[in-house]
Amino acid sequence: MKRSVLLALSIPFAFSAPASADDMKQEVSKIASAYMDCFSKQDPACIAALFTKDGFIVNPAGKHEITAYYGGTFKAGMNKLEATVDEVWQIDNDTPGAMGKFRVTGKNDKGEPMDSAGTWTAAYVKEDGKWKPRMLTAAPTPPKKD
Repeated sequence: MKRSVLLALSIPFAFSAPASADDMKQEVSKIASAYMDCFSKQDPACIAALFTKDGFIVNPAGKHEITAYYGGTFKAGMNKLEATVDEVWQIDNDTPGAMGKFRVTGKNDKGEPMDSAGTWTAAYVKEDGKWKPRMLTAAPTPPKKD
């Protein structure tokens, strides 16, 4: 009797347990790959579709709505994104977090090269049965001291 009660009590926990770190890293890597594909197409709506409905990006200039931010990024001449997924962890049972490196390149309106690199972090939530970033942060790598 005690075993059946304990088993019955443990079933909800088995089904609500967070994804393993390896599974979540694979999921985040798929999202990052799709993100880079959307970026190479210079499609802000494609990038926004990867985020939750209320998703946003935060960088040193402040908080930004996804579509407007990437519209400006592409208009400025940025056209290539490379990103890595270096680490994934659980913020809480329903919210995984991840971080990695990024490099964005392009050319300004004068044809001069632009290059920005740094570290990104993101918090993910499930929306419509899919993991999606709700908040993405991007911090540039500080300049090297001589």
